[in-house]
Amino acid sequence: MHRMVWVGALLLVVGQAAGKEKMIPLSAQDAEALRGKTVALTQHEPPSFMAMTAGKASFALFGAAAMASAGNELVRQNGVADPAGLVRDQLGGALGQAFGAQLLPLDATPTKAVKPAELARLHADADYVLDVRSGGWNYAYFATQWGRYWVGYSVQVMLVETANKRVVSNLACAANTINDGEPPTREALHADQARLLKHVTAALGARCVQLLGREQFRLTAAHMPVLPPALANTLRPGTAPATLIAATDAPAPSAEPLTVGEQLAVVTPAEVADGGTSPPVQTVAVVEQAPVPTAPQPVAPAPAPPADPAPAATGSGGTNWRQWPTRGGL
Repeated sequence: MHRMVWVGALLLVVGQAAGKEKMIPLSAQDAEALRGKTVALTQHEPPSFMAMTAGKASFALFGAAAMASAGNELVRQNGVADPAGLVRDQLGGALGQAFGAQLLPLDATPTKAVKPAELARLHADADYVLDVRSGGWNYAYFATQWGRYWVGYSVQVMLVETANKRVVSNLACAANTINDGEPPTREALHADQARLLKHVTAALGARCVQLLGREQFRLTAAHMPVLPPALANTLRPGTAPATLIAATDAPAPSAEPLTVGEQLAVVTPAEVADGGTSPPVQTVAVVEQAPVPTAPQPVAPAPAPPADPAPAATGSGGTNWRQWPTRGGL
């Protein structure tokens, strides 16, 4: 019983950062307005890494604290990088190449600002702020195979116009290894200074770069970051994780109708001022179809949003961005 309760608690933790934000893809008009404008780049402290084992899941509140403590120690001791840095570098560079935006140097210190108005005040000298923030990361055991583990990661990317504190674009991506082949043991994830875990988290971040580049910023093939061979297989490290490269000969994003299990609704950007209330907007629910499971299904997929109305379509793994509720102002 405690295990089931704390699976839910884990999912709330890994999804909480992005769970209350609206989904707003970049419009053609706003994309054109970026040309020649300055874009500030923020950084945040990474969220706690939740290292969920069957033993820790048995101890309720103490178990959740133990998961965070063990996960943070694993990250600290082995230098596991927050994938938000990879996502920010690649999407920021793509905005410069695709739309002519001028990127300012990365903030020297992490910020706790998360609201559009706060971010705009933090960078009043810039025209825009690109805020990339990890929502959560974790590993957890499979319900029917306790010795095997899957890894999850989520990230939110928001572009704010500083002059009027308007959210120009905002999307969140969640990715995991649930259906990515033979799941590793916890010992394998920890071995060799967490080499496999470093690779997996970087690969999940790279997946989100592709998804957000296509669906959030509508990048063309010439400017779309592509997944390098070293990160193509999340569970099999190749060479050291490389930076993503821009593909000049890659095929353009598919313009074919959405497949079964996918759906798209137009999103209308809304102005959000400090203390104001966001008007209702349409939301987006697009889920990439996961492959047929090759491993036992987990207790629950992650990262995931808080226990609010679920998206119209969901996947059991892979990479997706989801419909999350909006509650008042951002």
